[in-house]
Amino acid sequence: MKYSSKILYNILLAAFLCVFANGCVFVVVGAAGAVGGYAVSRDTFEGVTNKSQDELVAASRKVLSIMGTILNANPKEGIFEATVQGAHVTVVITQVNMTTSKLRVKARKLLFPRSGIAQEVYNKIINQLEQ
Repeated sequence: MKYSSKILYNILLAAFLCVFANGCVFVVVGAAGAVGGYAVSRDTFEGVTNKSQDELVAASRKVLSIMGTILNANPKEGIFEATVQGAHVTVVITQVNMTTSKLRVKARKLLFPRSGIAQEVYNKIINQLEQ
């Protein structure tokens, strides 16, 4: 009996450390409309939309050019790097299938996560898609 409780303790401790030690705690939030839901970590917002990669690329380019300065753009790969409110923002767009794409927005300022900026950029890109 003591041996099995020690194993359970070690498994729970390992799971706890895996989740919280790397800073990748995810919270899934449901939403209606073009977004199926999005995951939140310390510096990243991610979601799946019912839009194509080309539509997301166009919306991302427009939003990033309004909110800040685009440093690198690779529309074919779906990757944008920009400076928004002094933070380094990376937008990655991945085609899931013909009608679905994944949008991932990461924001950091001086190595510190800026989830508020990531969320703002993410929401503005999604809102741009709906216009």
